[in-house]
Amino acid sequence: MRQLISNAEEILDDVVMALSEGRVPTEASISRLAWDIGADRAEAGIHPKESLDAASIFFRVALPSLSEALMPFPDFVRLFNIVAMSLEHSISARIRTASASYTGFLLNRLHNVQVEERHRIARELHDRIGHGISVAHQQLELHEYNLLAEPARASGNVKLAERAIQETMRNLRQVTSELYPNEPLKSLEKALLGYLDTVDTRETAVGLHINGDEAWASPEVRDESFLIFREALRNALGHARASAVLIRIDIAPHEMRGIVQDNGCGFSGKESASSGMGLRSMRERAELLGGSVVVSSEPGKGTSVEFHVPMATS
Repeated sequence: MRQLISNAEEILDDVVMALSEGRVPTEASISRLAWDIGADRAEAGIHPKESLDAASIFFRVALPSLSEALMPFPDFVRLFNIVAMSLEHSISARIRTASASYTGFLLNRLHNVQVEERHRIARELHDRIGHGISVAHQQLELHEYNLLAEPARASGNVKLAERAIQETMRNLRQVTSELYPNEPLKSLEKALLGYLDTVDTRETAVGLHINGDEAWASPEVRDESFLIFREALRNALGHARASAVLIRIDIAPHEMRGIVQDNGCGFSGKESASSGMGLRSMRERAELLGGSVVVSSEPGKGTSVEFHVPMATS
């Protein structure tokens, strides 16, 4: 609230300065405040549309009040023009600054998420792929040794090596399936089903329901929404210890809505904040589409991830 009051005071200071100089300045005196407002709103997940709405309301409220104060002056028309133009000029300049800050903040955070994703893939390759190859190599070495020392055990070493290689191939398919696709998705449903084929769902009942025509969603929306739903699924299947996960996606010409629900262990708000790179990534991807992600969870009561993005209509 203090930011809003200070911002309004600075705008009115610009108007007063314009009146004292008798003209609208070519450049508004933008302070650090407008930049901070943009960054703070990006961090809080407040879309720039809210700032535009607030600016419109402020203009409609401030202009009549300022106009009334100018009524006694003989050169009312000239002063009114200065007030109206300087008010619009100051508000617009602050919106541009805040919008640039908002976009820059999100892009910077998205870059951090991408760096973290590279680190995650490196860990996956080392821990899951490297481990499997090491086990297979060890068993093949034991096979060569046991061919002479203990022939009966040699065949067992080969079987263990085969099992390790099969597990490694399964892990490799899962890791590669999680990489960003080189081409836009043609089907969100097929992409999600393809992802589910690469993960272990033997102990979890997974339901996927998509309503509406996917053609209503742009390639960008399909790509980003897939990454969001995949991350929600990965959390549910990998960490929630859930026996059931439901994915429901509703697509309309003007919006896409989806929810991923599980009946797993859930988590507290503090746990979410401490381990929330994936949750933050989902929110940021949604925000870049002009949408939102809301995560609701409680220990012992499962988790739900709700996704919404507006879509342009022709």
